[in-house]
This record gives sequence, C-alpha cells and structure tokens, in this order.
Amino acid sequence: MAPQVVVAGVDMGQDEAQVTTALTARGKVLTQRLVNLDVDGGVLGVMRPSDLGATANVAAAKTMAADESPGRLTRGFRAVTGAAPITSPLPVAYRKGAVDAWVADIATQVDRPEQNARVQVQGAQFTVTPQADGRELDRARLKRMVSGDLSALPSHLQLPVRTTRPTLTTDAAQAQVRQAQQVLQRGTQVSVDGIQATLDRAGVAAAFHFGPKGLSLSGSDLRKPLIAAYPATSVIPAPARFEVRGTQVVVVPSKDGRLVDGKLVADGLMGEDRPVESTYVDDNPVFTTEKAQSLGIKEEVGSFMTPYSPGEPRVTNIRRASQILNGTIIPPNGRLSLNETLGERTVERGFVAAPMLADGLHVDSIGGGVSQVATTLFNAAFFAGFELNQHTAHQLYIDRYPLGREATISWPIPDLVITNDWDASALVRVSNATDSITVTIYSTSFDRKVEESTGNPYDFTTPKTRYVATEGVPAGQQQEITSGDRGYSVDILRKVFKGSELLSDDTFTTVYLAPPKVIGVAPGTPGAETPSAPSG
Repeated sequence: MAPQVVVAGVDMGQDEAQVTTALTARGKVLTQRLVNLDVDGGVLGVMRPSDLGATANVAAAKTMAADESPGRLTRGFRAVTGAAPITSPLPVAYRKGAVDAWVADIATQVDRPEQNARVQVQGAQFTVTPQADGRELDRARLKRMVSGDLSALPSHLQLPVRTTRPTLTTDAAQAQVRQAQQVLQRGTQVSVDGIQATLDRAGVAAAFHFGPKGLSLSGSDLRKPLIAAYPATSVIPAPARFEVRGTQVVVVPSKDGRLVDGKLVADGLMGEDRPVESTYVDDNPVFTTEKAQSLGIKEEVGSFMTPYSPGEPRVTNIRRASQILNGTIIPPNGRLSLNETLGERTVERGFVAAPMLADGLHVDSIGGGVSQVATTLFNAAFFAGFELNQHTAHQLYIDRYPLGREATISWPIPDLVITNDWDASALVRVSNATDSITVTIYSTSFDRKVEESTGNPYDFTTPKTRYVATEGVPAGQQQEITSGDRGYSVDILRKVFKGSELLSDDTFTTVYLAPPKVIGVAPGTPGAETPSAPSG
C-alpha cells in the first residue's frame, strides 16, 4: 500500500486489508498503555489514553503514509543504499472535550501561584515571610503533546511547565520593613489644632502597606488610632442604609462626620518632623440620605425561597455566596452577573468542597451548591419581571427546584445574568434560615404583575450507561451507582405587565438530559471515565 513507510511499527507496504487490521490492533495496544506524568523530577500520576476515549485514526494514518511513500525510482535507490524506512505518524482522536477536561484537571494539580514576600504585623513588630516562585502548566503545549502521533507518546511524559516570579521579593520586603521601623523610631506624635497626642504605635504599624511599588502609609487606615487619640472632637460619619419592615423599605438617614485629616498625618509621619501637624476635615459619607431616597427602593417586587438540608458542606457555600450577594444594588437598566458578583470560588475566600453536577455526574468541587443561590436569585428576578439575559438549567432535574425554572453557575461559565429593566434601582436581599435560602428584590412596584405557567414535559429521551472509575470497587467487579431515568424538555411561559400594559411575553425552554445509568468500576479499568470537576 505504502512501500518503505512504517507507522507505529506496522509495515505499510502490505496490502490495505492487512495494514488496516495491523494498525487497528496496534492502536488498541497503544491507547491502553499507561503513561507516567513527570514533573520536577517526580511522577505526578498516570494517564491511559483510552480513559479519554482515545482511538487510533487508521484512515488518516493510511492517507498520510501514502503521501510519504517514495516513488518507484526513489524506492529502488533507497533499497540499494540501505536507507531506513520512512516513519509516518499514527494520529489519535479523543472523546469530545475529554482532552480539554483532562488538561484542566492536570493544571489544578500542577499549577502553583507565585507568592510575594509578605510582611506580618503583630503589635509594632514586623516579620517577613520569604517569596516563593510559582509553577504553571503550559496547557496548549500539553494538549499538542498528547494529540499528535499516538505511537510517539512516551512511557514517561515530561509535563511542560514554566516558572512564574513574584513582584515583591524578600529583599525588597525587608528593606521596606527597615524603613517602617525608622518611621516608628522617629515617634508618632501629632498636633491637631494645637492639641498634641501620641498615636498608638501598633495602630500606625498596621497602617503600613508593603508592596511592589514600595512602602506607603495609608491615611484611611490611620482613622482608628486618630479617633482613639482625639475621641472627644471626632465625629464619626455613617452612610444611609435601607431597613426592611415587612414588605416595605425605609431609609435610615446618613450622618455627616468630622475627623482628623489622616492623609496629612500619614504624609507627615513618613517625613522627619515631629509632632506632625494636622487639622480637622469634613468626612461625609458618599451614600447620603438623598442618594438613597433617589434610588426608588421602596417595596418588595419579587421573592423566592428554596430548601436545603442543614449541615451539608454545600450549605457552607450557599451561606458564603449569600453574604457576598446580599445588599447588591442594581441600577435602572443595570446588569447583574452572578459570577462577577461572587468572584471565583476558592478555599481562601471561604468556600469548601461539596457535590455538584459536571458532565451529568455528581462530583465534589470547591463551591459546590452555589447554584442554589443562582436558582433562588433567578426565580426572584423571574417574579420581579426582570429581563433574564443568560441562564443555564442544570443538566439533570433536581426536585428541590421548580420544574424548568432554575439556573446553574460554575466558574467562569455558565453564568446567570439578569437586567433590572425598570425605572428604579433594585436592592437584592439574601437571608438564610436553618434549612432554606430566600432572595428578595426591593424596588418601586410600578404596578408590575407577572403571570407564569409550566407546560407538560415532552421530547423524552432514554438514559445511557456510563462506566466511571470509582474508588473502593475491586478490579473486575462492577457496582451500580444510579439506575438512570428519562430526560425531557419543558416550556415555561411568562407574561410581564405594567398595570394593564403587556411588557413582555416569553417562553423559556429547558432541556434535561436523561440521568445516566452509572456503573462504578475499579480505577484504571480500560474505557472507564474519570470525572473532573470545574469550580462551583
């Protein structure tokens, strides 16, 4: 077929049927072998191409070999000179999305963010924690390494990584600490309108900022020690705030303040002269009574509650996300992205590992359960008559939510995006009971009314059987984890009125996948899936 060409050890000079049989057999062997993943002189783990649905692309291999095969005269010359056969690749194809998911999972194990040197302040003492270089997986390169010639995939694959450097070095942090110590040694005496006081050294030390741009002293962070030094003459400002009383909202008035000018003090302390001269300045809140009243936040316009089981790890994530979302104000025609509002869910930000749905399977992920906040907000916005710009239902129906009327989020996608397309601002309030979360939206009613109906399920689908690597299942045995069920589609209809005027008439279609029949098998079983979880 392709004389003097070899693919994965197979002589392509045989007839096509022999080549096809040999390449197919060789491809199965290659896809099932274990590949060690090496990084920094050690083995991170192993991968088996067949676990990612790998198959040898025999047709492509034959075409490429035929193109590589030399002509008759060249073959004769090569035979006389004893030239080695031409090596042609054996292309590999993977299950859709499998390589991207696998590379992302490897990155979570390999990536290590660089750490700036840090200065810890205890009292008036400073301690420097040294810098640490970071490590980052080259995702695109790794994908290329496993997506080319299957026969060239080595038994030990050196993961491509690059070193990342911090922006604040240990030496720089230590130099800034010496500078801060010199400031404190010069004293913390202040004179305000002729009245002298000494600021608490620990309070001043806590106001230092150490960073890549150098040492600075924050005037706003000196606010507490300045109030403590001048308690009788300091008037502390307070912003206006909203207080909910039943279904109505009242504005608690703001309060103007008068404080020592912290910026003058900070600038002076960084200099040589003592005492540092300063004076009083008006310190009025940005969010005034008039500003609060102008927003039109007066009454409840939409609310929804969903239940959860107390004590589960996911409840920690629901409560943490609720804290972040609570109090958000959406201006008229303003857009709220829940992912932008919550930010990435990480352990450092108070989120924990909990179950979530990924690719139709239940897996643990940092932030699992936050989708319940998304569903509750979605329904509150639904009944507030907001524009629902972007939402994605869970892949499988979850019976704690209204059929078809729900939303999931993950980081960075999918997202929940809503728009307050009314002529007043909207306040989002989130509360958590022992066993439920409630999201309530307050604004001006404008005599709004929402009518909704849910259709009957249709377009039923049947479940597939999936074999999933499961810890604890002995080699050669199987364990049924879920039995599977039917999938279907359902339509949600919503009409939004302003008085008697129809503003919108929408149909939202939700497609639920058939929950698969999941069979647990021992890790390393050929063809078994290894679920990977995105961030919740």
